[in-house]
Amino acid sequence: MAAGAAVGLAVEFHALGWTSIPGGECGGDAAPCPEGTTPTIILAFVLTFVGLGLLVRAIQSFTERRPGKVLPAVLAVAGVLLALWPGWQAFLWMRGPVLDAAWQVGRDRPATVRAQGVWTVGRDASTVVRVRDDALVSYDSHDGDRRWTLRAPVRESVCGMSERVVDGVGLVAFARYKKPCDTVWGVDTRTGRKLWERHIKGVARFTAGSDSLLAADGDVALVLTDTGVQAYGLADGRPRWSADLRRKHRDGEGCAPNVVSATGGTTTVVVTCETADGGSGQLVTLDNATGKRRGSQDLPIESPADTVMVLSADPFTLLLKESDKRGVAAVLAYPDHGDPVRIPLTGDDEDLTPLPDTYDTFTARPALWAGIRQDTLVVATTKPGASSPDRVSGYALRDGRHLWHADLDGVAALAPAGPDRVAVLGNGRLRTLDTADGHRVGEADGTTVRTGSYGTGGQLLRAGDTWVVVNGDGTDDPPLLGLR
Repeated sequence: MAAGAAVGLAVEFHALGWTSIPGGECGGDAAPCPEGTTPTIILAFVLTFVGLGLLVRAIQSFTERRPGKVLPAVLAVAGVLLALWPGWQAFLWMRGPVLDAAWQVGRDRPATVRAQGVWTVGRDASTVVRVRDDALVSYDSHDGDRRWTLRAPVRESVCGMSERVVDGVGLVAFARYKKPCDTVWGVDTRTGRKLWERHIKGVARFTAGSDSLLAADGDVALVLTDTGVQAYGLADGRPRWSADLRRKHRDGEGCAPNVVSATGGTTTVVVTCETADGGSGQLVTLDNATGKRRGSQDLPIESPADTVMVLSADPFTLLLKESDKRGVAAVLAYPDHGDPVRIPLTGDDEDLTPLPDTYDTFTARPALWAGIRQDTLVVATTKPGASSPDRVSGYALRDGRHLWHADLDGVAALAPAGPDRVAVLGNGRLRTLDTADGHRVGEADGTTVRTGSYGTGGQLLRAGDTWVVVNGDGTDDPPLLGLR
């Protein structure tokens, strides 16, 4: 029976070892192999030779004492069967945890559409709404079934969307070709029904997909215009108030609002100015209920702003880059609503890479390689000389200190995994990091992802017991992929 057990383990380990390789190839330049692949295959070969040798000797010894071939065969088969369950458990222990594709949805049609952003709805993100150029499409995050589709107006494309859904209502804006982003919808994300529609005046500057044009907080919908902010009732779209934020720069040049963010009853607007010899900027805070100004604060810039993007509404955290090469290029955090804490994008040891290099996807709501957890900025970073992010680092928002870094094989997506955890997907692994110190939680080398159906720069979401990857280009990879 022992010889039969060895042969059974050899056959089992061969089958399990070779079939555990994701995509039929791993190691080297391909995705990493599951942790137990090499020892499983080595044991399979060792047990093959040892088991066959023991089996031949056992049969010879047995038949010398007791002629007959039936009983040795029965004992050998019994040994094989008895070894299968322990062998399976040993394989699982050596292999470590894995994620397989539990479901995926069909490719995007027409092939020219791209994702502009993502919302999650319901408890444990039970619904995922993928916002495309031409439609909003809702999926069940447990099995990938399509729940509803809401088409964009004829000849109009999505040009803006709110960062989040509040009380089941999300905001989305549309524009015609090279026309203002001036049609705003309030959408019930549970049913796919358009609740209200408004046409905004004075938004000529925004004619393509842009981030932070819309915000939702409490019972108020906030819409950025060329002159300021217009507020509507979130549920009914009724006008509430408007705030004119235009002002004249000291040199006589005009200033205009750039992005809007809202949380906790307060709206924060970034107003930027471009002058004949430079530029300036200001943070303006408004009361959500009345639109009255609560305060303002100058931005530390002296040239036109090249990039202005909200990384977090609470605490308010801004990605800011000036046109001047020697100007500000940093993450500015406002944890106490006072002077900003500055975290430079470029340092001696690494460069911060909060934005994936995907120029034509997620323009209305970017899929960031950065997040705020426990007053810590967790962001993908690139070592000097590297062409893409290969580590994740933590920076304290209170003082900008570099707290830790975790070297990885690559970063394809980054997402929260709990109040003090962050998950990083890349190069065939899903790793969970503690945001306090960067230590890996659970398996040291992460969970093996046995599918390559995700692109770099997708959105990673946690939905109950499923990890959902939302791809920007749904023609190369499935628009949504469930991992379990």
